[in-house]
Amino acid sequence: MSNVLVIRDFKTVWQKANALEREIEALVKGFPSHEQYRLTDQIIRSSRSISANIAEGNTQLFIKRELFHANAALGSCGETRNHLLTAYQNHYISEEQCKTLDEKFLEVIKMLYGYIKMLKSCLDNESVTIDP
Repeated sequence: MSNVLVIRDFKTVWQKANALEREIEALVKGFPSHEQYRLTDQIIRSSRSISANIAEGNTQLFIKRELFHANAALGSCGETRNHLLTAYQNHYISEEQCKTLDEKFLEVIKMLYGYIKMLKSCLDNESVTIDP
């Protein structure tokens, strides 16, 4: 490993993911009570997992571990998008709500792709990474 110090700012994508998490939590308050331990719980868990994985990955000492968590965050985005579609299909949310949230999740996904690309670049350069 070289002694190159790379400081990454994960906060932009984390903030977007965190904002979506809060939107989802507000949205599910309108879901039927019989979904409390099914769809409601699943969509809250998957949306929380996005920002949690970004933050957890950023505190890792090794880029490969951070990449693992960034990929997990991508997976949680896909899972949450699936739950949104299920909510729409069951008429718990409107088509407009589904479309608007899906566009926001696509934005986070694109940001994560960029983040992963940057991490892979750091890995290729064998950089030591630290985020204060």
